[in-house]
Amino acid sequence: MSELKTRQRIPSIDRFRGFVIFCMIIFQFAEHFPSLGVIARLARHAPNADAVYILPNLALADLIAPAFILAIGLTYLPSLQRRIETNGKKEAVLHFVKRYLMLIGIGITMDGVNDILDGKFDQPLPLMFIILTVIVLLGAIVALILKIAKVKNRAKYYTVLQWYVAFVGAVGVIVALVNAVMFVTGKTASSFGHWVVLHHIGFAGLIALPFALLQGKRGHWLRLFCGMALLAAYALFHEGDLANDLFASNRELIDEVADGGFIGGFAFGAMLILYMFFAEEFRNRKNKYLPPLALGVFALVTAGVIAGVFATLPQTDTWAGALSGFLPINKGSESPSYVIISGFLSLFGFYIFELFNGFSIAFDPLAWWGKNPILLYCIEFGVIGALNVALEDTFKEMGAPLAAVTVLVVTVALTALAYILNKKKIIIKL
Repeated sequence: MSELKTRQRIPSIDRFRGFVIFCMIIFQFAEHFPSLGVIARLARHAPNADAVYILPNLALADLIAPAFILAIGLTYLPSLQRRIETNGKKEAVLHFVKRYLMLIGIGITMDGVNDILDGKFDQPLPLMFIILTVIVLLGAIVALILKIAKVKNRAKYYTVLQWYVAFVGAVGVIVALVNAVMFVTGKTASSFGHWVVLHHIGFAGLIALPFALLQGKRGHWLRLFCGMALLAAYALFHEGDLANDLFASNRELIDEVADGGFIGGFAFGAMLILYMFFAEEFRNRKNKYLPPLALGVFALVTAGVIAGVFATLPQTDTWAGALSGFLPINKGSESPSYVIISGFLSLFGFYIFELFNGFSIAFDPLAWWGKNPILLYCIEFGVIGALNVALEDTFKEMGAPLAAVTVLVVTVALTALAYILNKKKIIIKL
């Protein structure tokens, strides 16, 4: 990773990204304190009965991953273009491939740590991931030592470590692909490997790269067409049923792996391509207070999908696990309706942040969080994750006042770190 001085930044993007990462971290931590009631429930995903629902089988927490991918999509094209102008197209593409493989590699490492804590040393595949993880962790320790000691030419070591993490990500993609092939050919009905939030973000970034290279106005509209075509192809598979597999439907096949696995990754890839289109629409609109016309059209499409969901919804007393007969909303399989609805809500949420783009304030914690999302995410996994493992039973029994104070202290500490990094103009990027 590199430390870069802050460029001219767009406040709404930093604040939106900060809001997303704040929700991802803080509510995930608060989830471990049942005494906090609805605050603890905010981090729970469908179909958990205790989750906070906004639509049938769509919990509020289910919007975080699509919003995170939107945060990527908002800066994807400008970042790629700067790289091309500075280093040339070949180097820029190589950098982006490495960046998104590294995201998957970081996700693999996090899951590898979980495998270590769960003692999965006697299972061949988890053991492989554990070995890869240990090498990443040791490499990171060496990198920190070199940084503290101010060793000359340490940048070369950092580059080698980055490519190793990217290699770990590539291994994760290959394993997920093999698992997907075995699913669709009826060789297995069991999931293996790792595939969660960072894996999806990284995989979506790889899928979107060829479409980001399309130039000019023609490329802009091709991104819309290709994103819709990819989502339509995914919808056909999602709603179908393979003859020779071991699942009752393709939706169940995709749902077998956390967050849809390799196959579900194409839904998020389509989402990112569409986000790139809408990001340009936002940048090019003439009235900064009105949303782009394309967002209005998207609102009509979303309204139609929601109407179809409710029209075919079975009789139910709760929205937990309630699946409609028409494109059911289902985060587990990254269903097309989930992609459309969560995609629109994410874009609308960003538009709200855009309305306050002209306001400049000294105390801007969401912007501080938004400048170092990956670093804060990793700290959350390491520090807060360790606290959860060590004190999980204590957290469950803690009363509401003490639980609130604990969550507040963690929030203030992470915000203080984000402030210090912002004050020193340090941005940790892949």
